[in-house]
Amino acid sequence: MPSDGIMIHALTKELSDTLVGGRVDKVLQPEKDEIVLNIRNNGNFKLLLSANPSSSRIHLTEVTKENPAFAPNFCMLLRKHLMPSKIVSIEQKGFERTVEITFECTTEMFDITQKKLIIEIMGRTSNIILTDREYLIHDAIKQVDYTTSSKRQLLPGIYYKMPPGQDKISILDDSEFNIDFTSEKRADKYLLDKYQGFSPLLVRELTFLATGDTNLPLCKFTAEQRERFVEQLKRFKTQLAEHSYKPCVIPKANEFYCFSIRQYGFIYPVIETNTCSAALDKFYIEKDEAEHTKRITSDISRVLINAQTRLLRKIEIQCEELSESEKAIIYKTYGDMITSEIYKIKQGMTKALLTDYSVDPPAEEEVPLDERLTPAQNAQYYYKKYKKAQSAKEILAAQILESEDELKYIDSVFEELLRVKNREDADEIRKELSQSGYLKNKLQKQKNNGKKPKKQESVKLEKTISSDGFTIYYGKNNIQNDYLTLKFADKHDIWFHVKNYPGSHVVVSANGEVVPDSTLTEAAVLAATNSKANGKQVAVDYAEVRYVKKPSGAKPGMVIYTNYKTAYVDTAEKDE
Repeated sequence: MPSDGIMIHALTKELSDTLVGGRVDKVLQPEKDEIVLNIRNNGNFKLLLSANPSSSRIHLTEVTKENPAFAPNFCMLLRKHLMPSKIVSIEQKGFERTVEITFECTTEMFDITQKKLIIEIMGRTSNIILTDREYLIHDAIKQVDYTTSSKRQLLPGIYYKMPPGQDKISILDDSEFNIDFTSEKRADKYLLDKYQGFSPLLVRELTFLATGDTNLPLCKFTAEQRERFVEQLKRFKTQLAEHSYKPCVIPKANEFYCFSIRQYGFIYPVIETNTCSAALDKFYIEKDEAEHTKRITSDISRVLINAQTRLLRKIEIQCEELSESEKAIIYKTYGDMITSEIYKIKQGMTKALLTDYSVDPPAEEEVPLDERLTPAQNAQYYYKKYKKAQSAKEILAAQILESEDELKYIDSVFEELLRVKNREDADEIRKELSQSGYLKNKLQKQKNNGKKPKKQESVKLEKTISSDGFTIYYGKNNIQNDYLTLKFADKHDIWFHVKNYPGSHVVVSANGEVVPDSTLTEAAVLAATNSKANGKQVAVDYAEVRYVKKPSGAKPGMVIYTNYKTAYVDTAEKDE
């Protein structure tokens, strides 16, 4: 959610207490609409200002981002005016979503002057503007001219004006709390229309705390609910005036706020933080992580779909060619017919009526001939075509099998994508596809540039402990599957994999002991659950690791196994 005026009020107080008196050490612009100020004030702080339409905000951050090789023009302008400088004040006008930071700067002539950095946190119209002390604009991170807005321009050389205000009152100025309980408006909508800086989340929360409902019209309030509603507003006013905040994040609801939120009950867990900045930092770190993961998985899906489509078309063509090659028996028949009645044929003939003795009863058939060849050469011509078709048949059968194995591999990667939970999981799958040749291989590119590839990072495996105390390991992708089965596991450990479906390799670490049936069942359920299979009778094969082998040239995660047993389990048995 975007920060509302109340959240910004809390942030402004927090930033003012922490940063006023501090000095600007660095100015960075890691993104086109994002500024980071490194500030030294009894410690080092990073102040993030973002004008990104989907994540506009201001707060202290612990995140370090990579910066471009060449600083953008707006960043260079800020460095010119704000380095070095001292923060004099951080203020919010009313409960507007605008924060003004005033800096005390030294000019090239060593005169003391002031500059103002204004951040407008307003969704798609968010902006960061640098002005002098009289609000004459030096520049904005997003310039706004007449073609963009006819009402308010943000351009160098003109004076900055605040965005148009709304006809609402501040709750801090409301001493009477005269609520129209005859109104048919919902209580949350009524508060949203009346008070500055209120957001839908806040008005729902205030209504919920007073009534236990978020959708109740004012006219349906009982006398007790009316009293609690007014009392709740007064309590909120006191908390706001005293800056008594309880910042929190509600990840599943995609929300954060400077006060604790109770309207979601136990459906969405609330995570409390020490500061408002920490709440925003946590929220946007997880949001960026989710967006990055989604972007990677979307890219991977697109690559896999293209590869799958190409393979299906390839198999279709190969099957058509195989079907044609299976008709090649006619060439051998023609060769036999020519050989058995070669005395009937003379060079120069284009066809001959010959007897086919391979059918019962024998039948006459017209055989095409090449007039340039002798009768014996015509027979050899058909025998060669038959042999060539037989060879093609064998090659095509092998190629079709290879293509079908590749389709199974792609299906296994699709299954991996369903289990991706974070950036690390997605990056591992991308690395796997890079090694398999589906994506551009960065390591190979480094090698071609004469640079040594980085040392391969160790593979991290997921694990759980069975009810009998045995450790059960499982892979989340094919790289982990290969490492677990072929390198990590002991030859006497027990290996599991769902039958005839893509899924995780699961290994029970036996440690030289006899693994009880209960642990075997738990491992089988884990293998079935982490696969494409589902149902009450899912077949899971298991064997000692020594009987599991990887064929030469096989794709990641692809193995063959012998001396196995099969268990049938219910995927619903897994403890989520």
